[in-house]
This record gives sequence, structure tokens and C-alpha cells, in this order.
Amino acid sequence: MANESKKQFSLSLLMRIFLGLIVLVSIGVFANSVMYYNQLNREAEELKSTLNELYEVRDELTEMLGSAEALNRLLTDYAECKEILESGTLEGDLLAEYQMHMASIREMLNSSKNKDYITKVAKNELGLYFADEEIFYNDIND
Repeated sequence: MANESKKQFSLSLLMRIFLGLIVLVSIGVFANSVMYYNQLNREAEELKSTLNELYEVRDELTEMLGSAEALNRLLTDYAECKEILESGTLEGDLLAEYQMHMASIREMLNSSKNKDYITKVAKNELGLYFADEEIFYNDIND
């Protein structure tokens, strides 16, 4: 009987060691799964923030350029203008002249002398003056 109880005790000891190992492995797997889960959550948050930034950039571009249809129309118009310019015809020459004229106007409006240019155009072409200016008329040539 002592021999039989010794076998049960040793079997019981082996079962305890085995169960202990199973518990340790389970804790390790659980800890590893929790760390992996947290890593995936961090990556998901980063991806969400990146996606939100991309949405903001898309909205800014849509605001600046208009819809995709409007952008396609602009690109089509640009391609047609480029074709006309490269054709060497009278229309191409007129379009090139018009583009140069528009570029000079944009340059004047965007220059640091913008205020002086506007004042000059207002006085010479529109006949406008500042409120504190004195205007003298010369009728000698009439």
C-alpha cells in the first residue's frame, strides 16, 4: 500500500508540474496577445489620424480647385490651349499674345507697386481722384 500511495503522490506531483507549466504558458500567451492587441490599437489610431489628415488635404484641394469635374475641364482646356499654341496658326499667335498680356497684368497686380498701379489706372483711365486732392482744369487748348 505504501508503494501505491507513493505512485499516486509522484503522479500527483507530475500533474501539478504539468498544470503549472500550462498556467505559465497560458499567462505568457495572454501577455503576448495583450501586447500585440495594444500595438494594433496604436497603429489603428495612427492610421485614423493619417486618414483624417488626408481628408483635410482633400477638402482643401477641393476648395482650391473645385470638384473633380471642374479640374478635368480645366485640364482639358489647358490641353486644348497648348495644342493651339503649338499649332503655329493665327489663333495660336493671338492666344500667346493674350497669355502674355494676362501674365503682365497678373505681375502688375501681384507686385509691390500694386497700390501705385491701381492709383495710376484709377486716375488716368477712370478719372478718379483722392478726396484730399485739388484738381485744376486747363482750358487753354480748347
